[in-house]
Amino acid sequence: MEYMNSVGKTFRRGFTIVELLIVIVIIAILAAISIVAYNGVQERSRDAARLTKLSQLEKAIGLYYSDNGRYPPITHGLGSETSCGSQTDNWGHCDRLKVLTDALAPYVTIDPTTLSGATQGQYYYSYDSQTDDNYQTYGLMVFLEGSGGSNDGGYYSNGYEKGQNPRYCSVTYTGTGADWLNTGGAYNQRCLGGN
Repeated sequence: MEYMNSVGKTFRRGFTIVELLIVIVIIAILAAISIVAYNGVQERSRDAARLTKLSQLEKAIGLYYSDNGRYPPITHGLGSETSCGSQTDNWGHCDRLKVLTDALAPYVTIDPTTLSGATQGQYYYSYDSQTDDNYQTYGLMVFLEGSGGSNDGGYYSNGYEKGQNPRYCSVTYTGTGADWLNTGGAYNQRCLGGN
């Protein structure tokens, strides 16, 4: 809108404070939406990378079975605390994951520190095979940021599970008895509920 001053010259009026505030609020809302969308993309991307690595491990485990007649004999829960890179890993995860990656070395090369809680935080990998069936079944899992594991038929809703044990335990037992990974110190059982 144009105005005329007392000298007879015309000038344009600038934006009001309210108009500027409305524009700032709109920009802030758009920025917030973009940040949320970007974070979701990053989460899905990290989960996709985890699932790709899980698939590589699954294929290598299958090849190991073909050559050896059993799955890698590694029992979850056994192992001591160790150093995994520059960080400490509890519950012996890195020890067991190193044994697993060493056993699978002819089929796939994966650094065990990239699988453990020491470097991956709460999004780590777990593997288990039990003596009760002479290592003829196994369970393999990675915890995800998203809900990608909630419909895989296993016990953990925040983990993506592979192998025979997750499905077997969830069909055979209910509640915590279907837990195939943490068998309460009975390291020769396929499921917390038993064999």
